[in-house]
Amino acid sequence: MVKPWYHLSFRDVEQPLYVITLIHGAGEYSGRYDEIREQFAAHQIATVMGDLPGHGHSPGQRGHIDSFDEYVQAALSFLATARERYGGRVPHVLLGHSMGGVIATLATARTTLPADALVLSSPAFALRMEIPWLRRMLARALLPIAPRLAQQNGILSSDVTRNQIVAQAYETDHLISHTVTLRWYFEFLAAMQKSFEECSNINIPISIWQGGADRLVNVEKVRQFVQTCENKQISYREFPGLYHEILNEPEREEVISEILAWLTTTLRK
Repeated sequence: MVKPWYHLSFRDVEQPLYVITLIHGAGEYSGRYDEIREQFAAHQIATVMGDLPGHGHSPGQRGHIDSFDEYVQAALSFLATARERYGGRVPHVLLGHSMGGVIATLATARTTLPADALVLSSPAFALRMEIPWLRRMLARALLPIAPRLAQQNGILSSDVTRNQIVAQAYETDHLISHTVTLRWYFEFLAAMQKSFEECSNINIPISIWQGGADRLVNVEKVRQFVQTCENKQISYREFPGLYHEILNEPEREEVISEILAWLTTTLRK
């Protein structure tokens, strides 16, 4: 069996305190986090990033997946590469944003060799966007015969972040995909539910960082995940007024500073 190929990039530092493996969200790609990983590097943290199947520079139909497990396996492959590159003595962190948060959650729950900590940025455990029931019924009926039928994902740059520079770049970036297929949609819905069901399998510290004014993710469902997850090492921080991409918001320096402080406290125990 041919091993899948993914686009990967690395930000090395001398004698890293930690290594972060970063999983991006739906429709985007790892290159959008270049500035963020430079901030990590300034704190002596190395970063491994990859483009998920069908995203960025990795192969695959844009906005399509046959099985959500393909994303999960890609995340585990990124983490394995990080371990190979930096070794097992340095603490490893799996950081997932939005859909990447769902992927990172399931990857951690299903592996026997997880990271040392799981960090979730605005994890998409449920979406705010409501699909009319008639449209859902039609999509379900079409799924067996047209699984690759693509539709607009409905994400507006103005809903992603209050940072106007980032929002404008989001609109013009040709590597960002704005469509999803029927198969992708139903696989994503199932993965959201599985995140709740499989959280009890996670035995490492979890920290969740959420924008209180998120226009894409259902914040109440994220809070519910924290309350129902059977993990005694889970923590939650909500930033009032921040939109979905908390790592790109005007207040991102505060957000990143708090995440780094949590990592220092958690991984140096």
